[in-house]
Amino acid sequence: MSVILACKGCGATKPGPTGDPTDLFPSEHCGDCLPWTCETCGKNCSAAALCSCWVRLDTLPFADIKALFARDGTFSVDPQA
Repeated sequence: MSVILACKGCGATKPGPTGDPTDLFPSEHCGDCLPWTCETCGKNCSAAALCSCWVRLDTLPFADIKALFARDGTFSVDPQA
């Protein structure tokens, strides 16, 4: 498996793997990208100031994250399912 380090938005690269998902899959936008127009709401969006379409999961308790995904009936917490 080869490592992909380029951002699709601005082409910025990392000097090496950092252990995050962008080691294997390029990000659409990164912290080096200029603000862009959100394809959903049309407002300005950036890595530092996300538009209202985005929900940050890194600050939510795990139970709230499960509830968020369970709303559509497709989230399964059983890896065997």
